[in-house]
Amino acid sequence: MWYGLVAVFMLVYGGNAMAQSADIFTIYVTRHAEKVPDQVDPQLSEKGGRRAHNLAQLLQYTQLKQIFATKYRRAQETAEPTAKLFDLTISTYGAGDAEQLAQGILSARQNALVVGHSNTVPALVKLLGGREFELTERDYGDVFMLQFRDGELVVTRLVVPLQH
Repeated sequence: MWYGLVAVFMLVYGGNAMAQSADIFTIYVTRHAEKVPDQVDPQLSEKGGRRAHNLAQLLQYTQLKQIFATKYRRAQETAEPTAKLFDLTISTYGAGDAEQLAQGILSARQNALVVGHSNTVPALVKLLGGREFELTERDYGDVFMLQFRDGELVVTRLVVPLQH
């Protein structure tokens, strides 16, 4: 099923030709993966580490140009496998800087990944032009794909599966 999801993703969203057009770009927004409980700045759990690697696999054909994550360890660790895959540096942003981040990403018009938190991802998606929604403390693996094409926006909610 995992490979089928990637194949469908590529058929629907076109890969190379789409990512090269200045009028077409995609922003992927996700919450950090599962964390170790009861720590001040927790790292990812084993399950979270697997999900972070699966996120990189999901995004492998997207031609990402930018990756953003908050300073918190769990967000950085979620972004790391994708950053390594694309040989990109993770740009750190403040959790309270969502408006500035959204403006910068929209101005850049490049494919980007943003890793946030359950209380920041919904606001960021809305600032990028999507609709309001709620994430709970138990929601992991959701990726909000915001595809901008010639001034139009399509938002798709994907789920990064866990593989053993």
